[in-house]
Amino acid sequence: MSGSATLIGDAQAEISAGAPGYRALVCISLGGGADSFNMLVPTDASSYRDYAKRRGDLALNHNELLPLRRGDSEGRSYALHYGMREVHELYSAGKVALLANAGPLQGPVRRPGSARMPDLSHSDLIARWHHGTADRRSHSGWAGRVADVLADCGWQDRIPTNISMSGRNVMQLGACSAAANLQSSPYQQRSGLPAGVDFSYVNEQLAERAISAGRPGGVRRKTRLLDKIETESRLIVEDAVADTPEFKTRFAPDSFSTDLEQVARIIAARSRLGVRRQMFFVHFDGWDHHHKLLENQAMLLPILSRGLAVFRDALIEHDAFDDVTTFTISEFGRSLESNGSGSDHGWGGHHIVMGGAVHGGRIYGHYPHLANGSPLDIGGGVFAPTTSTEEYFAELALWFGIPASQLQYVLPNISAFYSPSSNVPPLGFLA
Repeated sequence: MSGSATLIGDAQAEISAGAPGYRALVCISLGGGADSFNMLVPTDASSYRDYAKRRGDLALNHNELLPLRRGDSEGRSYALHYGMREVHELYSAGKVALLANAGPLQGPVRRPGSARMPDLSHSDLIARWHHGTADRRSHSGWAGRVADVLADCGWQDRIPTNISMSGRNVMQLGACSAAANLQSSPYQQRSGLPAGVDFSYVNEQLAERAISAGRPGGVRRKTRLLDKIETESRLIVEDAVADTPEFKTRFAPDSFSTDLEQVARIIAARSRLGVRRQMFFVHFDGWDHHHKLLENQAMLLPILSRGLAVFRDALIEHDAFDDVTTFTISEFGRSLESNGSGSDHGWGGHHIVMGGAVHGGRIYGHYPHLANGSPLDIGGGVFAPTTSTEEYFAELALWFGIPASQLQYVLPNISAFYSPSSNVPPLGFLA
């Protein structure tokens, strides 16, 4: 028996004994590297002054921002972009938390300038987020390894734990599990905005590379398995969803909201499907804003905000909001400083977590000081993360029901940031 199979086998009794009922994770991937310095803006006098000075022509006016009632542990205050009214309301209601300055790290940043900067390319940082580890490359992703741990536990045998609405991706590839691909249409720029790179296509290419990096003789076999699972799962899901009553909640016609509506319908059919755990991947493209950042964000952030709120309403309609945690990822945050009309590739970025189990109305992690000379600034307003992807994903995996004893398998570098034997959660944003 392989090492991973032994770990999975040892976990089965622990998972089955007293694990909670249905739970789902919904990952929203903002493709292109979302500029989150205009999503979450510091507003106390000194911090806003630093922000405005370094953002230059990209800075938002203080009086058009949506102030948050609760700041951070340092006493700094914050506000959201004016186009995120729904997220602002959810934050005020305690149903949304914000995670500041997260990204891939090889180890904790213990002193100024000690962070080892990765290649700030799209493909490299997408791979690091999806693999769930920054210090090594694997042939699987962290969500796929979560599904490996849950495999053969008797919870579900009709469809996989992982479901993608946006094609194959590295994140949901497991060593001994596969994802259902329910993408409804061929790859396209899903935001409808013109862009030079289709990042949903990049996701598929990275997945193909991960598959082909395995044992040569197993590539064709694994590809056939993926094809078979995708075909069979689509038929099963479509049959179950067809019997689900229409939502009273109305989703917008944009492709992002359409994907979220399909996720909500699958969750509503959870009893028919006989599932207890599901992980969804939704890709929302169009965030590569080297140019016209202000105009593009004025269009995209309201789509994101409204989509999350309507998704929340649909889950409540089917008594599932408390059982679903929705979270954002993006390959990188962007540079604080302007390139003339947009921002360039960065590193750490800010993220949204929504759900009934979320300890919301708070900012987790550490928002960097934005003044020139900040110890986290590696140049041009590119900031080293202060929260690792491992800590972010460990919080989600533990809530999902993965035993602490299996975190090392799911996230191989987790011990560099968090002790799996700890009785304190990695970040604390989930109940």
